[in-house]
Amino acid sequence: MSKLVEINFNPDTKTLRQFGWIAFVGFGILAALAYYEKLIFSFGLGDARMPLVTTFAALGTIAALLSLVAPRANRILYVGLTVLAFPIGFVLSYVIMGTLFFLIIGPIAVLFRIFGKDPMHRGYEPNAPSYWAEAPPARDKESYFHQY
Repeated sequence: MSKLVEINFNPDTKTLRQFGWIAFVGFGILAALAYYEKLIFSFGLGDARMPLVTTFAALGTIAALLSLVAPRANRILYVGLTVLAFPIGFVLSYVIMGTLFFLIIGPIAVLFRIFGKDPMHRGYEPNAPSYWAEAPPARDKESYFHQY
């Protein structure tokens, strides 16, 4: 696994207090979406609608109350949701970015190679005294106000 993303199994009190309020808003939104059967709940919940709404509302309310009274008690919910969300983050970061690379950047590189295009001008020139590339002259400061 990557060292860029690490699960914090022992968050500090400030983080848990913030999480309690974020969970209150997040679970409240989920409860409202489930109640009105919108977005991810648009398939119809049937008899499970009210228990699901009650569960989301209760989780949000409990998290908010715990962040006021005993923020350390939010640790179980915090770690549980973090562990649950970790695979989603893995898929979004590695799989999607890898797919985009191989479906967009790779074919463009192959086309550049086929047509002999080298935007970095890396070709070997045996008679060149230097590979230094002159920079274009600096623009007037007023030109930045008239970009188009």
